Amino acid sequence: TTMKTKDQEFTKIIKLLSGGDGSDHFSPSQLNLPIPKWMINYLCCTQQMRRKSIANYKMHFGNLTNNTAQRMLAKYLFVGDKKIEIKNRDRQDIFGDELDQINNQEIRDEKDKWSREAMVDFAKPCIDQTLKAVKEIFGTQPLQSERYVSHNPKDLFIDILGRIDYESMDKLAEMKSKPPYVRTGKKGYSISTQKLPEHPDDNHISQVAFYYCATKKKPYLFYVNDNGYVIFDNTHEKLQLDYLEYVYEKMVNKAKTIQRLLLISEGKAEEMAKYVEPPDTNHPYYYKDLTEEQQAITKQLWG
Repeated sequence: TTMKTKDQEFTKIIKLLSGGDGSDHFSPSQLNLPIPKWMINYLCCTQQMRRKSIANYKMHFGNLTNNTAQRMLAKYLFVGDKKIEIKNRDRQDIFGDELDQINNQEIRDEKDKWSREAMVDFAKPCIDQTLKAVKEIFGTQPLQSERYVSHNPKDLFIDILGRIDYESMDKLAEMKSKPPYVRTGKKGYSISTQKLPEHPDDNHISQVAFYYCATKKKPYLFYVNDNGYVIFDNTHEKLQLDYLEYVYEKMVNKAKTIQRLLLISEGKAEEMAKYVEPPDTNHPYYYKDLTEEQQAITKQLWG
């Protein structure tokens, strides 16, 4: 069939995505997932079902440090497609507000409760390090945070969409925090600093690759913990522009694979599951936090 008729078929299929709520985009973090996990999350589950996965303290730690730093540094913050000029830069206020939002969210278990309280003392110095890293990258350039950018590669029927952490006229930066480790020992829980990476993580590189290809701004990736930061730029082989373009092309190819699978299965998950190898449930993190609903879906699709 021609592209035109496929496009029409796909218009029907996108209404079936996200558990029947429909979806009109891919994102870099979606495309980093193994295809079975993408199916569970973005074909079978609605957004409401996805939100039932209780975030652990590590996710909260990242939000607490980055959101606070963004609100202290950026001239503009995007909330959806609304561009807001930030007026209140009082660190205490912002930190308190971000912490309240976290504390209103459900806790996983005893360990998570302990971790969430203990992480606060690590988040404060981590924010200091984030402020320094952003300053080192951007100097005094005015910044904006959380802007949505989209890109529509040829032959892909829906856009790829993502939000940029920090951005100036000619540069962009993706921030990743390294939350402290919490361990369970004989005397209860203990918490310690997680060290900074020596090399960038490939999943993070693919996010940066997308932002670069969508904006053509000079890309940076930086990691932060409570006592330091490390910045990766084009002096690292994985942040060289031709490498980022190659990584982005791989991401687009994966999106096209998903698109083809959706077309041949007409967007029906049971049908699509026949073409996709079953999830590796022993994976260290992809399938560890499936909700009961998601476990049932997995069982239904792959037995």
